[in-house]
Amino acid sequence: MELHLPRILARSLTTASARFPPASARAVPRAHARLRQQPPRRTMFIQTATTPNEDALQFIPGVPVLGSGSMRTVEYTTPREALKSPLATRLFAIEGVRGIMYGGDFVTVRKHTDYPWQLLKPDVYAAIMDHFASGRALIRDDADDSAREGAGHDSEIVVEIKELLESRVRPAIQEDGGDLDFVSFNEGSGVVRIRLRGACRGCASSSVTLKHGVEGMLSYYIPEVTAVEDVGDELEAQAQKEFGKLEAELQSKLKSK
Repeated sequence: MELHLPRILARSLTTASARFPPASARAVPRAHARLRQQPPRRTMFIQTATTPNEDALQFIPGVPVLGSGSMRTVEYTTPREALKSPLATRLFAIEGVRGIMYGGDFVTVRKHTDYPWQLLKPDVYAAIMDHFASGRALIRDDADDSAREGAGHDSEIVVEIKELLESRVRPAIQEDGGDLDFVSFNEGSGVVRIRLRGACRGCASSSVTLKHGVEGMLSYYIPEVTAVEDVGDELEAQAQKEFGKLEAELQSKLKSK
């Protein structure tokens, strides 16, 4: 029988190496296993868009916020209102933030004039990125903030006003990070009361938008409309007053204990 030592030797070395791989080779699968166990890091490119209001910016995370193509918006003007949304709660914790509004694919953040965007942007970016990476719900299921208006009880003129606002006005305003709500129509005086929201709130050019844009269009199509008024500041002042009362009551209870 003829022995082929080189073949036997090679075969034995191959078997040994398969049974006892070198330390470096054994470490590679373990390292890969550790990498597989770690959750993948998610990155997000958040764009910003300016608005006519210098104290409001649109943050566009590149993922649906309220839903792609949604005309619906949700706004929070106080920390108490923001408790309905984990993201809004975190944004209000940033010093200088004054209001938040969600749109179909954007988040509008309003700030106090004294706080520069250079200081606020990093914290806003981090809050938005962390929220969407976490997979948490934007708004709690038990706190749906959608507007529910009794359209069945509206007069014919009110229905026409709402239709014009919905189809002609809101799409243009939302492009600038704002929105508006219909509040009421006085058939005696012909005054339409609306509430400007998001970037439109506190904007210097909002009065021009109201007079030449909204009022001009509504009065053109509906002659009964004589004027359009924004009552957003009035409603916000009332909300702030109620919030102040609640804070005072809580402080009083804490002191009495």
